[in-house]
Amino acid sequence: MPLQHDLAHRYMLKSAIEQLLGRDAWYELKETTSLSPWRKHVLKLIKAIRVSIRESVQVRDATWMSEVTENLVRGEQAARKSKDIDELLSCFTATLLRQVFLQIGMLPDRTTSPTVSLSKENWRLNRQRSVQYVQSMEQLEAVFWSEQQSRIGFEKQMELHNEHRWSKSELPYSEWCRAREA
Repeated sequence: MPLQHDLAHRYMLKSAIEQLLGRDAWYELKETTSLSPWRKHVLKLIKAIRVSIRESVQVRDATWMSEVTENLVRGEQAARKSKDIDELLSCFTATLLRQVFLQIGMLPDRTTSPTVSLSKENWRLNRQRSVQYVQSMEQLEAVFWSEQQSRIGFEKQMELHNEHRWSKSELPYSEWCRAREA
């Protein structure tokens, strides 16, 4: 049973890697038990996280960016030193776990505490900085565009988009569509 459990977890990881790095990554990892391709893709994912943060997080402080960089560098170093796939994935998981809390606002250090309860006061991590997700008008339109295309299909969407352009409406496309449905 433990082997099946391990295979199921690796399948989940391979699927996530395929989602992020493409089908070729999945095929490379599909049947392998070799450390080399796993290391290659874990290092590529850590680099992708670094690039994504630099390109996507527009408002950030230098201290936070330094903590993020330190975490990712530590993860890369550990990945390079890993002696087997389990050790590699353990190091990668630790890097991602720390990164999640850095993305929320801060990485608490509770190494001197014997235990930490799940009391909300212990997990409010906005003392040093707050995370705020905002959307520009273009981003809101992009979300609407994507959701609408999934719902009604590309051809019907193009028909509606052309109709919107021909109408010379001042309304953004999403609002024009919503007004038509009302």
